[in-house]
Amino acid sequence: MGHHTGMHRTSLASSLVLSLLASGFVLGGCAEGGTVNTGGSGTTSSSSGTAGSGGDGGTGATIETTSGTGGTTGTGGTGATGGSGGTGGVGGTGGMTGGGGTGGMPDPCAMGCLPGTVDVDQNPLTGECGCEYVCTPTSDQDPIDEDFKDDNCDGGDGLVEQCVYVSASQGDDGNGGTRFAPMKTIAAAIAQAQLNSVPAVCLSGEIYNEQVTLVSGISLYGGFDHNDPDFKFKRKDGVTTVLNGQGTGIVAPQIDVDTYVAGLTINVTSGANPGSSTYGVLLYAGLATLYVRYNYITVGAGVDGAAGADGADVGATAASGNSGTGGCSNCSGNPAGGAAPSCSEPGGKGGNGGNNNGTGQAGSQGNGGATGGAGGVANGCFDGVSSNEQGQPGSGGMNGTPGATGAGGASIGNVVVGVYSPAAGLAGMNGTPGKGGGGGGGGGGGSQIGGFLCNPDGGGGGGSGGCGGVAGNGGKGGSGGGGSFAVFAGAGKLTVENNYGLTTGKGGKGGKGGNSSAGQAGGSGGGGGGGADDSAPGGSGGKGGNGGAGGPGGGGGGGPAACVGHSAAAQVVYGMGANGNSCTAASPGTGGLGGTGPGGAQASPGSDGVSGPKIQIN
Repeated sequence: MGHHTGMHRTSLASSLVLSLLASGFVLGGCAEGGTVNTGGSGTTSSSSGTAGSGGDGGTGATIETTSGTGGTTGTGGTGATGGSGGTGGVGGTGGMTGGGGTGGMPDPCAMGCLPGTVDVDQNPLTGECGCEYVCTPTSDQDPIDEDFKDDNCDGGDGLVEQCVYVSASQGDDGNGGTRFAPMKTIAAAIAQAQLNSVPAVCLSGEIYNEQVTLVSGISLYGGFDHNDPDFKFKRKDGVTTVLNGQGTGIVAPQIDVDTYVAGLTINVTSGANPGSSTYGVLLYAGLATLYVRYNYITVGAGVDGAAGADGADVGATAASGNSGTGGCSNCSGNPAGGAAPSCSEPGGKGGNGGNNNGTGQAGSQGNGGATGGAGGVANGCFDGVSSNEQGQPGSGGMNGTPGATGAGGASIGNVVVGVYSPAAGLAGMNGTPGKGGGGGGGGGGGSQIGGFLCNPDGGGGGGSGGCGGVAGNGGKGGSGGGGSFAVFAGAGKLTVENNYGLTTGKGGKGGKGGNSSAGQAGGSGGGGGGGADDSAPGGSGGKGGNGGAGGPGGGGGGGPAACVGHSAAAQVVYGMGANGNSCTAASPGTGGLGGTGPGGAQASPGSDGVSGPKIQIN
């Protein structure tokens, strides 16, 4: 806090002393018919004195007596000074009664404390009239202020009797929380204040290592000297209350009654999790205002975002097709084509071989439309095998397409569930798989027509098409860097003013995007079965298409750095001019690099974050 002259006490130095002394004596009387004696003066009294009696009248020229014959009236005695009126002097014999004495001065303490003084310690022996505290009340209300003014003259800045007091060194959580029996921890003091409907917790000038959760309507004040010799827990200049935390210093879940955080030094170190943000004071929501005033708040950097995971490897080659059955001599059956392989993108089944004068069966289409090979025509007895009598190979499957690369994270993220959510890079897309090859056609049969030694022969079965390759996996986007915020409002109402130092760390760096994996190579087609005697061999299956490579992930966006950050839903007042804050916002985080993929694929980097005194997130 700023340096200000604190309120102090002085004793009244003067005391009123009243001392009016009077002396009386009697003169000798005159002869009969002569001059009479003069009455004596009254005796002085410091309180209500009784006036002196009047002098006696003279009786003769030389004799003192209480009554003088024929004497002149005696003069009444003067009343005592400083007390109540003195009784008039008694006249001598034959004289008249003297007049009443003069009245005394009033007691200056009769009406209590003198103007400009207050009895705070309830000790009648301190100060003038028992009033030792020099103070003139200006208001029944006494808000905590930066000048440490005691507006209501109750002994300290703030409403002294409306606070639960805390001392880390002298307190005990079993105490009641008075100035003379403070509690030890802030959490226990807030619970005590809530239980007894006390509107504030007042902290000694010590260090507290605890994260604080505010309760609506219970303010938190610092700067109280628990060792002040004249007034325990007096709030004054030069007394520092330090609150240390990690990740978040003070959390205010819901503020529905105006609540204050004032006079504290709040130090918050960075959190532990990648991409996490650092907050000095964090307000989630509420219908009333959270006021943050007269504080020093220093927060650590936002934590760097994590790198995106690389796309998982899918293996080198997909499964091959199955071979067709070999041809047969002097048989009646049709040798079978190779069965379709078992995979997500299978090739087509191979065609069965023809028998005797039969044509071989065409191969089936592969998954994805690759055509099967045509079956071969029958071959005559003793003829050489021609190309058209052989089963034709299946066509190859189509290759998959590469996945799209991920976009880099934006320069600023969002507010989700009341806190800052960093701007992550987007994941790269997976490639598309390759398609299966077509099945090979069956070989033509061998005819028995042509002589005594000619027999029916079966052609070889076609091989099935190979499996299409599995698609490559995309890289994950890098996570965004965390933010660094002295004060943050996810929603609710917030006023930040007259703070002596709001200092942030850097925004966290965005994480690098993940690299993508290559697609799997398509499986080779199965071989056609061989011919027998006069039959023709089957065709081979088509090769499966290669899987498309995955796209790499985008880099995460850099984290922001702001003295005050807030969502669009929050109502925020940021003090300017006379109510301004001293703000030092560090640089924002840099965006993370984009990932890479096969064939020179490169994803976008994340954007650098933003920095400033006050930033709206979304």
